[in-house]
Formats: sequence, C-alpha cells, structure tokens
Amino acid sequence: MFQAKQWWLASGLVIVVLGGVLLLDFSSLRAPPAVFSGAVMKLPLLPDCQPVLTAQKQEGCTAQDASRTLNLKMSGDVRPLRPFELRLILPEAVRAHATQASVDFIMVGMDMGINRYTLLKQANGDFVGKVILPVCSIGRSDWVAQLSVVVNLPGGAQEMWTADMPFTAEASVVTHD
Repeated sequence: MFQAKQWWLASGLVIVVLGGVLLLDFSSLRAPPAVFSGAVMKLPLLPDCQPVLTAQKQEGCTAQDASRTLNLKMSGDVRPLRPFELRLILPEAVRAHATQASVDFIMVGMDMGINRYTLLKQANGDFVGKVILPVCSIGRSDWVAQLSVVVNLPGGAQEMWTADMPFTAEASVVTHD
C-alpha cells in the first residue's frame, strides 16, 4: 500500500513538472527580430513583366531603377498547393553583398494570411526557394510577389531593395463536392 502511494505521488510530481515545463514561455531565449535601419528602395517594373516562365517567355520579371536590378523567375507547376521554384537573380556586382532575401505572396483586396518565404542564397549568388501558394476560396488566381533583398553597401550602410511583381497562377485542380 505504501509503495503504491509513493508511486502515485512520484507520478503526479513528474506530471506537474512536465506540465510546468511545457507551459513556460521560452520567447525570452529567442533572438530578437532583426531591425532594418537602412534605406528602402522600391524598384519599378519593366514592361511585359511576367515572372512565371513559359515556353514562349523565359526572361522572367525585372524590376529596375538607375542602379539596382531584381529579376524573378518562377518555374514548375505554378498553381495553388503545388510546390514550385522561385529564383531571384541579382546583378553580378552586388551578388556578394546581398545578405538575405524573402518573398511575400499577397492577393490585392483579399486576406490570404501570411505567405512569407525566406530565399536561400546559392553559391552563384542567386536566391532560391521552393514555395507553395494557398488556395483562394473564391477561385481567384491573381497574385503579387512582394520581394525584398538586403544589400550591404560599401562603408557599412544597408539598403533594402523591394519590388511588387504581379502574376497569375494556373487554376487549382482542387474541386469541391
């Protein structure tokens, strides 16, 4: 009887300790979000911008001002719920100085939640990511890829280059009963 009581007491103590550990807030141990304090440069799109690659169009979409250029290419099955590749290409002169890049997918006038992807820098200086678009409940397929790239400038300053690149995804193959 005494051993059974000790077992229950020890089991209860373990459950309380494990529950306490699970309820702890470890957010103070995480690194604080990076604060960007440099200049933000929004780049205008060149005409005929289409980031989705097709057999007829392989150039992608380019945003450019006098001294900055971003080129975006999307390849594969660009439709909701299908992974496809996104490649961000920078000018040769800044590839070594670009430190991070991301893309947010939004739909104008529609809350599609947070669809942000961090792009990984490749050995050649391109930024690449596998991304997945969510399904729009009303069947829209007009998207905007909001790009941002952080570039370290000589002298220690930073710039964030941004561009909003609209595109149309293929219709989803998901059907409703």
